[in-house]
Amino acid sequence: MAKPCILVGRCPGDMGDTEVLWFGEAKCVSKASAIVKLFGALEAAQVHVNLAAVKADGRIRRTLWLVFWSLQYAGFYLSTGDHRYLKKAMESLHRATRYAYILASDAPLGWVVCLDEICAYINTARAWVRWTERRLAQVDRGREVIMLLNHIGNILFELMRTRGHLVVDQGRIHRYVPSLGATDSVLNF
Repeated sequence: MAKPCILVGRCPGDMGDTEVLWFGEAKCVSKASAIVKLFGALEAAQVHVNLAAVKADGRIRRTLWLVFWSLQYAGFYLSTGDHRYLKKAMESLHRATRYAYILASDAPLGWVVCLDEICAYINTARAWVRWTERRLAQVDRGREVIMLLNHIGNILFELMRTRGHLVVDQGRIHRYVPSLGATDSVLNF
């Protein structure tokens, strides 16, 4: 059992505090602290990207896995302060960007309303990435990761646009049906 404290009925954190590793320093902080909220948002972003990656196929799946690892390495960087993790996060981001460019949609620009499950999963992940970005802006360190999160959010938006969706533009609603949707599943690598 990984957490035997539940058998005793008393676990660390029961009183509203927790331990975090922040740039290599172990800290005991309130669960309401900005750092804990940041890591909570990052974890939620990763979970939703993971769900989208598991559900998607083809190049969208590959791109989502690269985004997932970029977020994972960003979290390792924020925990340890080890710049090798930031470098790996950026490498994954650059690879995901190349895939996003290849997949770029011809859909008209505007507000996107998802019409399929994959689009909705990606949209949820995108919202959590944006929330993580905002949480990171509230803490004293790690601002170099904001650019990474911003770009990940943009990539997720581009991936949403490759799926079936509605576009709201100047009060008009357009339905977008991707032309490559059926063939993308063949490109499962």
